[in-house]
Amino acid sequence: MFHGSIPAPLRSIIYEHAGAWPETGIYVGCSGNFTIERVLHSRFGKTRPVHGNDITAYSCALGWFLAGDELPYELRPEYEDELGWVRPYCEDRTDRLATLMLGTRFLQYVGKEGTYYRRMLDATRAQWPRMHERTVTKLRALETSLGSFYAGDVRAYLHDEVPDEAPVVMFPPFYSGDYTSQFASIDAAFDWPEPEFGELTEDGKEEIIGQVQDRPNWVLGLHIERPDLRHRLAGVVQTANRGLPIYVYAAGGPKRIVRPRQPVEAIPMPKIGVDDDLGDRMTLHILTGGQFAGIRSQFMSKTIKPGSPLLACGVAVDGKLIGAFAYLPPKFDPATAYLMSDFPVSWTKYRRLAKLIVMAASTKEAQLLLQRSLSKRLTGWSTTAFTDRPNSAKYGRGIPGVKLHKRSEPGDKGDGIHRYQLQYDGPLGRYDLAEALALWKRKHGSDIKKDSAR
Repeated sequence: MFHGSIPAPLRSIIYEHAGAWPETGIYVGCSGNFTIERVLHSRFGKTRPVHGNDITAYSCALGWFLAGDELPYELRPEYEDELGWVRPYCEDRTDRLATLMLGTRFLQYVGKEGTYYRRMLDATRAQWPRMHERTVTKLRALETSLGSFYAGDVRAYLHDEVPDEAPVVMFPPFYSGDYTSQFASIDAAFDWPEPEFGELTEDGKEEIIGQVQDRPNWVLGLHIERPDLRHRLAGVVQTANRGLPIYVYAAGGPKRIVRPRQPVEAIPMPKIGVDDDLGDRMTLHILTGGQFAGIRSQFMSKTIKPGSPLLACGVAVDGKLIGAFAYLPPKFDPATAYLMSDFPVSWTKYRRLAKLIVMAASTKEAQLLLQRSLSKRLTGWSTTAFTDRPNSAKYGRGIPGVKLHKRSEPGDKGDGIHRYQLQYDGPLGRYDLAEALALWKRKHGSDIKKDSAR
């Protein structure tokens, strides 16, 4: 029902530390989806008042609701034609919050041209009474409540509203998944008393960290390690390999480290050597989750977040592993699978081996494996590439049927590292493995790394 969450180990640390605090009210800054407040409620029930704070349209609606306040959100006149049908579902505060919460899922389609967006809006409207009733039922059963909610800049909240001796808990979104823009669709469609807040600069972040520490009891979660706070380190939480760790700092109390334990397995075949020539028979080998995790950690960029594939395959030539690829189910087009990963063994002498892995993932044999996994016909694939160049060297020229579908410069909304986000798509099943290998050798096989050239 609530968007997003914080990891269970971090919730456990907060639960544990709060038990040692004096029996006063507890103040939460940057409440987000109110996970921390729900943790504190599970520990203290209604015996300790908990106070929240945030600035987004979504979080303020939740905060005011949990504090027992009215929700001053009104549909803007310019949206009356498209969204006037939601008015009967905004009669009381519970109905209104349910509408806003569901709106975070479908308002993104409003005002956009195209069959897909219209289809999504029509489907939402058709299912709306049932969806709304279900959400209202959950809200009426919600036991978590707030002593108060402050809509505004967390710096003003800490300075003006939080008593000097009161405990404070925060996991601020200093390094965010578009924190204020992710609920921009509510801002666009509804008129509400938006709070004032200043731009969060690096100096502003330091000010907040200082304000939190300037009290006897506190817990602060950050996505970066702070050497100056090492003596205050209460825990390190990392729930996935190559996932961002959360450094938990506190005024005192117990310490713990939570690291992921991802099972990895070896693939029972040799990898192509540094100077090996590519053979003549290419094959696909279905990988277990542990096998894919192992080879992915060895050859994929550490900046790419891991995921669980529908289908993962190793690619071999003459019995030697040359790379791997993995697919997810279709995202938008039901006939188009999503190519989530594809990478070669990095140390070979071939400069364009990555293209061969993409071609192997596009073959008739790969298509058959995918269709068996989903029990449906698939005719194409799509993928996303992040790069500092306007075109991808891997997916670009030289692979039959592959096209650049979209190029954007998403900034912080992308991977946070590269300039361009590129959307590519291509066909499945135009050639088999033997044809793919022969075509690659003819077009790219002679492109050898300089230090390997003879």
